[in-house]
Amino acid sequence: MSDDKKSLYKAELMDHFKRPRNKQIGAFPDNMKTARGSIPRCGDDIEIGVAVSCSDSAHQIEKAGFRGRGCSVCLASASMMTEAITDASVDNALGLSQLMQQWVDNELNNDSDIPELLRPLEAVKDHPARKKCVMLCWNALNEILSIDKMKS
Repeated sequence: MSDDKKSLYKAELMDHFKRPRNKQIGAFPDNMKTARGSIPRCGDDIEIGVAVSCSDSAHQIEKAGFRGRGCSVCLASASMMTEAITDASVDNALGLSQLMQQWVDNELNNDSDIPELLRPLEAVKDHPARKKCVMLCWNALNEILSIDKMKS
């Protein structure tokens, strides 16, 4: 990655950290399913909330939010994730989560599969200690969207 691109991505990460999108103040509404993730060693503690509408043919994410505290990478990742999954189908959100895991693990053959909105995370994905920070919100999302939780 070029220095210009790395600089741009770091600026976008900091923008999501300083001005997070979809950050929830107070408790999540009752219609949102929630899951929490934490990394006690570094102090990251995030709760993700997702409102899902169900029709005969699909489950759609109507709204996504997060609350908690954490490092700049953790909070920026949560902000970007909520933007990326809002209005997506549950299947697409789960697919994107799987894609993100492959990406941060450097197992993805084609980086162009990562949506532009999430690309600023590339600035830290090669730092092993930061992979958990990036994936904390995505792991909580997976818990929310699991089959058992969707039925409740």
